[in-house]
Amino acid sequence: MILLVDAGNTRIKWRVVEGAVLHAAGVAPSGNWAELAAAWQRFHLTRAVLSCVADATVQTGLAKILDMSRTAAHWLVAEREKYGVRNHYSMPAQLGADRYAALIAVARLKLGDCVLASVGTATTVDQLDYKGEFLGGIILPGPDMMRAALLGGTGQIEQRMLAQLVRPATDLSLPPPRDTATAVATGIALAQAGAINAMLQNMRQVMHQVKTELADAQPLLILTGGAREQVRAGLRCEMIEIDDLVLDGLAWIARESNCEN
Repeated sequence: MILLVDAGNTRIKWRVVEGAVLHAAGVAPSGNWAELAAAWQRFHLTRAVLSCVADATVQTGLAKILDMSRTAAHWLVAEREKYGVRNHYSMPAQLGADRYAALIAVARLKLGDCVLASVGTATTVDQLDYKGEFLGGIILPGPDMMRAALLGGTGQIEQRMLAQLVRPATDLSLPPPRDTATAVATGIALAQAGAINAMLQNMRQVMHQVKTELADAQPLLILTGGAREQVRAGLRCEMIEIDDLVLDGLAWIARESNCEN
């Protein structure tokens, strides 16, 4: 059996698979990494494939758990060209392992020219063309980080915020928000959507340069990440939503690397 691990800044998501069979899956807060030892010891693990963008304490802790169970670990590092993706970062290894794994998963879906927006602790918006060329991307604070920065840097906004979740009022053809909580939620949604839309527009320009006969060609937006609900309403384009792309990408890597042997 092989263990797949997506260790993010906020959560650690994992699966245990054998071939195409899913035996177990789970999630834990990144700060509670130690509890995973008990969850994983139930399985006869032979190898593990991991993406880790959490801090060094988490990676060291996970490495100790796997070492104690004598599970060989493969920590994903982005390469120039492998697993169906050509990485155009000037320094390929600087691309985060989670973004790399997600791009690998999307490339295998063969959806054509895509913009992949992952909305979590941070928001990343990456361009992947129909040939599997990763053209580049942007990183910005995720919705919760934006909210925390706003509340931490202002004097009275926090006192005016409502406790309940507020849906952003993103249709500004109507009167704009008239309470603080909705104003904050809407501002965050529009800021996130603006970044995504800018990358979509840039991708359209790239596509038109390469495929001049396809004047109306449109890239597909793929939306993922645990905080995407806070952004979705601000987007005005066709999209598909896919969960757990990082784990899907790790599964492809495991198969191609014969990690199950």
